Amino acid sequence: MTQRMRVLSARSAALAALLLLALACPAVAQSWGRGLGRPSSTDRVRRPGETLIPGRGVRQFGTWLDDATVLGEGKGWTTIGAGYSRALFGHQWDAPSVDAGIGLGNHLQIAVNAPFSRVAYTDGSSLRGLGDAYVVAKIGLVDPEASGRTFGIALAPMLEVLSSGSVRVGENRACGAQRIRVERRFSGCRGCVTDGYFSRGAAFGSGALEVPLTSKVAVTGAVSHTRSVNSDPLSDARRLSPRRWDITGSATCALTSKAILFGSVGRTVSPLDENGSSLALGAGLSLGFERVVRH
Repeated sequence: MTQRMRVLSARSAALAALLLLALACPAVAQSWGRGLGRPSSTDRVRRPGETLIPGRGVRQFGTWLDDATVLGEGKGWTTIGAGYSRALFGHQWDAPSVDAGIGLGNHLQIAVNAPFSRVAYTDGSSLRGLGDAYVVAKIGLVDPEASGRTFGIALAPMLEVLSSGSVRVGENRACGAQRIRVERRFSGCRGCVTDGYFSRGAAFGSGALEVPLTSKVAVTGAVSHTRSVNSDPLSDARRLSPRRWDITGSATCALTSKAILFGSVGRTVSPLDENGSSLALGAGLSLGFERVVRH
């Protein structure tokens, strides 16, 4: 593998990690499904003569952006990161957030992610503990690194295990998602598009453009659109939008061929409600590794 391809593979892992931190930043815990949750307005006491509108009062959103590059067998990464996000109901820290993955074959890689989350609400209350955890697979259908090819396609099924604070009593903590990823490489940049559906009731589409500035530094711009597909009268009554737009800017710096430093900043750009984030920050270090594979 050439030096350029080693750096590109490391950047692929860093791209996955930083976009996970930035686009899925958990201060909007219920909306992104990553965090400890927040009090639901459905828990309030019914007043005499009042009809309580059924529903959650929180839209279910979700997004995930990555490329279509699958790491070779035995190649992998470990990422230690931190994320911060600010919303109308408070703010949340994820520190540390751990992400790790490994290639299991020429067309398959698997990764796991789990953050330790701390949430502070505007009413003075707070929560802390292990946040939502994910097991993510990537199945390569078209290899973008094949000779003479400039595009790739991959499927990315995911198991989502929500923390106790992210679900209400009686709800299923284990959820799933199915996504398809498309990557296109150009002479001076590459683009990635991910579309998918979360079983909690959210459809999304997201895209990113990565531009190398030097042999070690690259910047990425990303935009995502998510839409809740479940009907929720209480959310409608509270005027929570069923859709959301977010933008993120990020940068990676290759310290070595196997060590990538990254950072990101983003926010919701659609009208801000309790499901939006006025600021999302992420940073961390991604370390690549390679084990000897004997056949």
